[in-house]
Amino acid sequence: MLSHDKIAETIESQEVMFDEEAVHRASQIEEILNLAYQIHRSHGGLLGYDLEDWLQAQRELAGRNRADQFRVKETQRVDFDADF
Repeated sequence: MLSHDKIAETIESQEVMFDEEAVHRASQIEEILNLAYQIHRSHGGLLGYDLEDWLQAQRELAGRNRADQFRVKETQRVDFDADF
């Protein structure tokens, strides 16, 4: 059986290129995983709720991302009451 260090060396020695979409998807999965773990810990780490925790994390992140997409930038107010 290969040791962790040997596997890590093998992976590092291989030059693998990932497209932008694959990297983006991997980061999304990592975000979901981290939030699902936080949710899992927040209710005492009960076993058997992994799917529910994962789905809740997906919903929460989707809600956050949706809110970020519709965030409106503040604009400077211009008075048009000047001499026209």
